Amino acid sequence: MFYICYYSLIVIALILSAFLFKKGYKQFLFIILVLVATLLTEIIARIILTHRLKGFFVNPYIFNLIEYSLFSMYYLTVCQNHQLKPWVKFSIPAFIIFGLYVSFFVDHFDKFPVLNIDIEGFLLFIIYTHLLFNLDEEEIRVIYKHPDFWISIGIMIFFGWAFVFFGLYPILHHLDPYKAFIEYSRVLQPLNIILYNCIIIGLICSIRTRKYSTQ
Repeated sequence: MFYICYYSLIVIALILSAFLFKKGYKQFLFIILVLVATLLTEIIARIILTHRLKGFFVNPYIFNLIEYSLFSMYYLTVCQNHQLKPWVKFSIPAFIIFGLYVSFFVDHFDKFPVLNIDIEGFLLFIIYTHLLFNLDEEEIRVIYKHPDFWISIGIMIFFGWAFVFFGLYPILHHLDPYKAFIEYSRVLQPLNIILYNCIIIGLICSIRTRKYSTQ
């Protein structure tokens, strides 16, 4: 039941963001790419598990780098405050290099990319907190109708909790790998629902107002 709801939310968000992109809101290209990457990652994971193929953990390592880069690019496109932008631009290649180093030389693609996800969560939480407090001043009176209010809230909740959980994951995995994986699913499932619901609400707000423009 969860996966039906989960995939449905991703598809709905993809349709809405594609509609907005077609209408000229170019910033939503990065949301489209995140959603497509998410779907492909999930499909590949299902195929690997179904056919018991090797290399299951390569999938999340690659997705981790793509996800951080695209969410950062979305921030760079929509945020009007330029104070943090140079650091975010620098963080994209820096995170990719760091992530590749951890993947090849530390984790060797043989377990969940806990460290990479923790760093990603920490950085995105800071980035989207900054975006939340620097929304378009013209729309500040109706902040709950601003698309980036909801997108920021969704990302902050998801990656904030993910950062906390994955900080504890190595301890749980050491005590009991199977139970750690079960807890991983229990924590991530509701967070995914919250994230994609928030993205959908943000996209609907953008469609309704038609006042949101690229920079």
